[in-house]
Amino acid sequence: MRLFLLGAAALLLSGCGGEEYPVPAGEAFTILPSVGTPPELYPLPGGLYEVGVRFESVPADNAVTWHFSHDGDDLAKIVAKVEPNGDQASTVSLEYVKGTAPDEKWRNAQTRKLLQTGIQQLVAEAIDSKLEKRPFDKQLRNTVVANTTAASVGGMMQDANASLDKAIAEEKQREKEAKARAEANPYMKTRPTMDPSKPTTDLSKFNGG
Repeated sequence: MRLFLLGAAALLLSGCGGEEYPVPAGEAFTILPSVGTPPELYPLPGGLYEVGVRFESVPADNAVTWHFSHDGDDLAKIVAKVEPNGDQASTVSLEYVKGTAPDEKWRNAQTRKLLQTGIQQLVAEAIDSKLEKRPFDKQLRNTVVANTTAASVGGMMQDANASLDKAIAEEKQREKEAKARAEANPYMKTRPTMDPSKPTTDLSKFNGG
């Protein structure tokens, strides 16, 4: 088992041409699609809980891809690709690709940064642990969760305030529409109203009382 500092797997896979494994390329690619979205990777932590993850295997490219989106908007993708390194070894590279959704929409810019700096580490560790046939590094998961949550606090508060403002606006709109319907109802316009200041008529004498 290789020893590395937290996040080093992501650096190894995404830089210097990727990470080498003593596994033939064909075997490595049969293992790679089994990574998928494990519990250590999904659901995403902290302020990324609204981000969707779709995993795709692309055999023609000897690659797998994690697609990240929000409300159907393309945020980013992380691509892991296997290349042969002789007959008995392979190299796995990891690439972060920015999506087409604009940075200024929702919290796309901040979310992309968290995907690239935090979630990419989890993807790299998922690949590394699978190919090395060892457990996922839970300490790395805990660290990424803590860092991602701390970095997302401001954005989550903005989301909460926006949701509250939206709920209040919707309630005011419902009240406005209900009032308009009542005013437009001819029965409501002609219906007599009771004046609480006037005494009511005693009907008991008509009932034999």
